[in-house]
Amino acid sequence: MEITYFVSDCQIFGRFAAETLIPRFSVIVPLILLAVCERRIKDYRYGVFLYYMVAHASMWATIWAIWFLPNKDFAREGFIIMHFAFLAIGLGMPVVYHIPIHSLVLLNIIISNMWNHYEHFNMMISLAVPVFIGIIVIMLILENSYADQYLIKKELEKTSITDNLTEAFNRNKINEIVSHDEAEQLNIPQSANVVVLMIDIDKFKRVNDTYGHDAGDKILVFLAEQIKRCIRSSDMLIRWGGEEFVVFLVGAETEVGLRIAEHIRHSVETFENEVCPITISIGVSRYDGGNYRDAVRKADRALYYAKGHGRNLVVHYDDIADEDLKGYTETE
Repeated sequence: MEITYFVSDCQIFGRFAAETLIPRFSVIVPLILLAVCERRIKDYRYGVFLYYMVAHASMWATIWAIWFLPNKDFAREGFIIMHFAFLAIGLGMPVVYHIPIHSLVLLNIIISNMWNHYEHFNMMISLAVPVFIGIIVIMLILENSYADQYLIKKELEKTSITDNLTEAFNRNKINEIVSHDEAEQLNIPQSANVVVLMIDIDKFKRVNDTYGHDAGDKILVFLAEQIKRCIRSSDMLIRWGGEEFVVFLVGAETEVGLRIAEHIRHSVETFENEVCPITISIGVSRYDGGNYRDAVRKADRALYYAKGHGRNLVVHYDDIADEDLKGYTETE
């Protein structure tokens, strides 16, 4: 839009303003630089000076053009308009970054007066300072409002997919990581290498009946904490229902998955939970790239086998035969 001011230059001259043609179009240079460099910027903090450079370059182009104008009084309006260019860019920046860079507008006016000798220089500064302060106030109000909305939005997003008790994911998380079609494939990085763990507390009903539901809740929190301690940040822990948890070990080979499962089982058995000793059974399966439900179902069958063969076991689905699953009923 800086280029369109060439029209007002022609109006001031009363003819084609050849003198200001190059100054007005010079703003294309920083725009080209921005277009070339911007795609390489992954963090807005590294691009702050580049983004604001365009606004400053526009102001410098204006000052350059003013030097040729026979009537420089209209510079006051032009400089006020420039504040809103900085506001537009500032909406994408924290105010703490914006204030020092925007304040250089005043310095630009002061320096340009050394060459252009504005007749109403004092008036320019008098008008520019309150506009600058007003824009900063506006940005502070907007930033606080945006921050509140952002935090509320993130909290709602977290609540919708998080189990309030254990702070593990709830089953709504599945909607985020599974394709929305009949295939229902896992749609996560390294989905070709995923090991599924189905974890269940042994005789959990006895814990609730003996110690109460509050104590049962403590046990669930304890189990979730132990699982989180044994898995990686890239893995996903989901409270599947009641005392059942499902873990997706992302990018893991089967052997690694079995070692992690055993580590979880051992830590739950040996660590103090402040209620009573407990054990867990774990079913393990490998996701083969098809429907995720098949892998979860296999892990559930392996868990059923572990429950029927003494509990406190880690069982891999591939290690059991079909005849060993007679009477199996899905717990999903």
